[in-house]
Amino acid sequence: MSVIVKADESIQWESPPPEDSSVQDHRFMSLMFERDITPTKSMSAGIVTLPPGQEQTRLSIHPDGEEIYFVLEGKGEFILDDETHPIEPHTAIYITPGTRHRARNTGDETMRLYFVNCPSVFGPVEGYKEFMKTWTQVR
Repeated sequence: MSVIVKADESIQWESPPPEDSSVQDHRFMSLMFERDITPTKSMSAGIVTLPPGQEQTRLSIHPDGEEIYFVLEGKGEFILDDETHPIEPHTAIYITPGTRHRARNTGDETMRLYFVNCPSVFGPVEGYKEFMKTWTQVR
């Protein structure tokens, strides 16, 4: 287990194609830190990648976890409950426990968002495996 993780060497998954072809949900998620793969005790971190025109279609909600997203590249919108906020590189988004949220890439280039949450929003140790079971591991 390492305390130094390179983004391009972290575990990465690709989302399954949506059942409804009109839905724009094609994305990637990588985990850089999680309790069973790094020495973190209560947090997880990684990168969400959204190609142009894609979005996180489901509003996520974490009743007990705080989360911060940081826009590495790309432009788009971040939905927090019923409010939509424009985001661009070097924008940080803080998500309080219980806030419904998702990102949408409205730009012409890939959007990459670094996230950190605490406690880990994946539930028990290795809980991310249940979340990712329909996704394809690509790295």
